Amino acid sequence: MNKDILIQEIVKIIRKRLSRDYRVLLFGSWAKGNALETSDIDIGILGKEEISWNEMAKIKDEVDDIPTLRKIDIVDLISTEVKFKENVLKYAKAL
Repeated sequence: MNKDILIQEIVKIIRKRLSRDYRVLLFGSWAKGNALETSDIDIGILGKEEISWNEMAKIKDEVDDIPTLRKIDIVDLISTEVKFKENVLKYAKAL
């Protein structure tokens, strides 16, 4: 599956489960432009409130059902360390 189509599918799943108050961001090597064809896809979700464990599990389960060989990491940025979040936001691209 094409990377752009894959990212669209991931965003569609997240948008179905969360309100528009949450920003969906691409970060890591794909956002920086130095990804290899085999690089994983890093997705950050940023909102005012932490996403419940149950809701995040549902999102990850649906994303895991997408037919791809790529590893996909989804992170609730509100629950991460400040330094990590700052680094993500420095290079992130809104989706």
